[in-house]
Amino acid sequence: MSYDIFLKIDGIDGESMDDKHKNEIEVLSWRWNIHQESTMHAGSGLGSGKVSVTNLSFEHYIDRASPNLFKYCSSGKHIPQA
Repeated sequence: MSYDIFLKIDGIDGESMDDKHKNEIEVLSWRWNIHQESTMHAGSGLGSGKVSVTNLSFEHYIDRASPNLFKYCSSGKHIPQA
């Protein structure tokens, strides 16, 4: 399955040339995992444990968005909208 994903972040321009997504960040891949451990006890059925949610992360080519993304990530500055 092939698809294009673009990320628009207020204040951070990417280099997308797509007509509908000019100056957005072209996303190559992304990840977001949710894990829930389960346990099996005799006579009690299947139990569920605490849910663990990982960070949402993405990969993109190094472009003009990279320095600003690095600055936001290393300073702890919040991104108002994405």
